[in-house]
Amino acid sequence: MEVEIKQAENQYILRLNYEVQASPSDSWDLLATNQGLEKWFPQLRVETDHLVFEMEDFREVMPLLSYQPESHLAYEWDRAQVSFHIKNQQIIFEEIIPFDFGNEFADAKKDMTGWLVQNDCIMALLNAKKLPDRAALREKWSAYLEKELNI
Repeated sequence: MEVEIKQAENQYILRLNYEVQASPSDSWDLLATNQGLEKWFPQLRVETDHLVFEMEDFREVMPLLSYQPESHLAYEWDRAQVSFHIKNQQIIFEEIIPFDFGNEFADAKKDMTGWLVQNDCIMALLNAKKLPDRAALREKWSAYLEKELNI
């Protein structure tokens, strides 16, 4: 997986690029349908024009910004924006996130760590592999971001 992090105007841009064995149709099904989301992000579900993130006593509705089957999915993610581009057997993920996430429960580093972990899981599933150990991935990506962001 290629990882690129840029800083611009009070925000980070996290861009990931990776190859998968799955078809665009199978990639789309994993990324953009409730049946697919259940495999890698069970707290998230797609409704008509938005996504819902739900866990314990927390619920957030996030507007869909783009829903182009087998091609592009984008949505708001709190104060960030998340997108997936599918090009043949390539996935390009991008998160645009403010330096200051603006709430006491999350920060940019934690959120980017989470999306790096999720994309490792997505990549494994789309390459017909079992899900990796999320705790080990969190440690790996958190250390990577500390180094890259000089935190």
